[in-house]
Amino acid sequence: MILSNADDSFLAESVPRLGADFHAVFTAQQAGFYKPRYAAFEYMLDQLDASPEDFVHVASHTRYDHRSMHDMGFRNLILLDRGCDPVTHGYDYVTVRSLDELNKMLGI
Repeated sequence: MILSNADDSFLAESVPRLGADFHAVFTAQQAGFYKPRYAAFEYMLDQLDASPEDFVHVASHTRYDHRSMHDMGFRNLILLDRGCDPVTHGYDYVTVRSLDELNKMLGI
């Protein structure tokens, strides 16, 4: 699943290039709100009829993803540390340096 601040037209071209099947792709354009606004994440939860405990969330931005999600009760948070944001403490995320490391951690 993807929740992105990109618009619909960008993701319509870029997501197929990833070569993976995604359950859903949501954009800020669809939600009417950009991350880190809680309303963007609430839109995602509503569309999926889901709750925070249903997710393992991987992102490389603490500011746009992890801080808001932590505040909303998401606890399975993983920071893919690409140097985008400083690693901060208090948001209960696990830090990995690569997707290979993440796959090993998840047993994939």
